[in-house]
Amino acid sequence: MSMSIVKGILVCSLSLSIAPVMMSAQEKPAKTPSQDPSTYMHVNAPFAQALVAKVKAAHDDQIVKLGIHAVPPSETDNVIIANISPSKNGKKSSAADLEKLAGGKPVAVKIDKDKVFDLLIPLTDSKGRDLNGGFVVMEVPYAKARNEGEAIKIGVDIRDDLQRQIPSKKALYQ
Repeated sequence: MSMSIVKGILVCSLSLSIAPVMMSAQEKPAKTPSQDPSTYMHVNAPFAQALVAKVKAAHDDQIVKLGIHAVPPSETDNVIIANISPSKNGKKSSAADLEKLAGGKPVAVKIDKDKVFDLLIPLTDSKGRDLNGGFVVMEVPYAKARNEGEAIKIGVDIRDDLQRQIPSKKALYQ
């Protein structure tokens, strides 16, 4: 056999032995943190997502971020059910956020590096009924509020706008 034929056979053999490994790598992408089941779950809350987009657009000049947290039906973990960044949907609520929620009152935290007040405000439906651990998070820029009290006033007004439009807990997931 000539040397070029032998090389051709070796190249073909090597290619055939590597192909399954390459295809397997393509079929199973590496897990990203957003897919980690210890910090994320699948959530389907189309009404909540549409509501967040609508309310954020109506208050775009006052806030930077907006999201709703709650415990979805048949689940036990409190998660983001709607966010202006949909890739965050399903992320489990932090222990710190759940501690703030347990206080039952709006909370504002200054974040100097981002020049915003980070808000967490309890959320109910339009009739004041529990949304299963519902709360809204948003960021108010320093340019819109001079202190935590002013930021909370803005946040509560936006939370009230959200609440007026939530007929029930069930509606969030329809």
